[in-house]
Amino acid sequence: MTTSLHMEQERTVRGLIADPWAHLIVDNFLPSAILEQSLSEIGAESYTYEIEPRGTGRIEFSLLKSEALWRAIYSKSTVKLLSSAFGVDVKLNKHNMVQLRRMNEDTPEFPLHNDFTSAEDTIASFLYLSSEWSIERGGRLHLFASDTQPAPSTSVDPVQNRFIAFRTEASHWHSVERVHRWERLSVLSLWNIESPHTG
Repeated sequence: MTTSLHMEQERTVRGLIADPWAHLIVDNFLPSAILEQSLSEIGAESYTYEIEPRGTGRIEFSLLKSEALWRAIYSKSTVKLLSSAFGVDVKLNKHNMVQLRRMNEDTPEFPLHNDFTSAEDTIASFLYLSSEWSIERGGRLHLFASDTQPAPSTSVDPVQNRFIAFRTEASHWHSVERVHRWERLSVLSLWNIESPHTG
């Protein structure tokens, strides 16, 4: 069921989607003025992306340099949204910081994986920033019910200003398809799960 939250502009919160495992999708996550300011701040900076190999794929990341976007993500509103959706209290994982991530023509597809680590109970969230997405440009997030499933149960389009979040559990298999003639920018935030939500 779709719920609308009226803030500076309308957010569309689809609620916690169960298939193939629980994930949250929010469209129009940022008010348009904050999105515009964030993109302007990102464009004004030069980014050097570190590259971390992951199997046949790789992660290209840099510390986010937009104060407007950092504040918008690390806000009481986002904490409340995640806590309400997942039924847990959350706090930003400051060791991971807030990362700007990139995929382009030179980036291989990111293979099937999960983000589980036994040392931490976390929620990963991504905010897609790049405009003019079309299916031909790729970059969709594929979600799988298991690591043996031949095709994804569902795919999330990386449309601008879409926010997705999910717990980093061992059963939460996913992959990212290759990008074509486009640059896919997103912001990763990692949230520590503190305890079951108390209010």
